[in-house]
This record gives sequence, structure tokens and C-alpha cells, in this order.
Amino acid sequence: MSDTKQILNFIIKEKSQGNSFQELNVQMKIMMKGVNVKGILDGNISEELAHTLTEKLKQIAKEFDVDLQKMEYMDADLRGYF
Repeated sequence: MSDTKQILNFIIKEKSQGNSFQELNVQMKIMMKGVNVKGILDGNISEELAHTLTEKLKQIAKEFDVDLQKMEYMDADLRGYF
């Protein structure tokens, strides 16, 4: 799984806290910031775009108060949950 997809999944997981309605809400908020959530989740992004999106998602994580440092402590099997 790409770093971009892992970061996106982590932001969604942290903000939604397991609530499926909130998952959709978070995805919409990210889309409103100019990120093609479906494209990332489907794996339909180029390498060049992936780097740009990764940086954008890191900025969004800061805005959403999501600590990406926690990703390092997640079990590798849980990272691919979404």
C-alpha cells in the first residue's frame, strides 16, 4: 500500500473513530480540500501525483489535529484495514 493511501486511511480512521457516517464526512472534508479520495483509495494515482498528494495529506492531518507520528506505532496489518 502506498504511503499516500496509508496516510489517507489513518486520517479517516483517527477522525471517524469507527463511525461509518463520520468516515464519509471526513472523506468529504478532504475532497473539499482538493484531494481525490476515491482515486487514492482505488490506487489510481501516478507516482508524481502521489508525492504531491502525500504532502497535501500531511497538511490536512495538521489541520485536522491528527498526529501522523502514531502511524509508526500501528501494526502493519492494521494499516491496510480500509
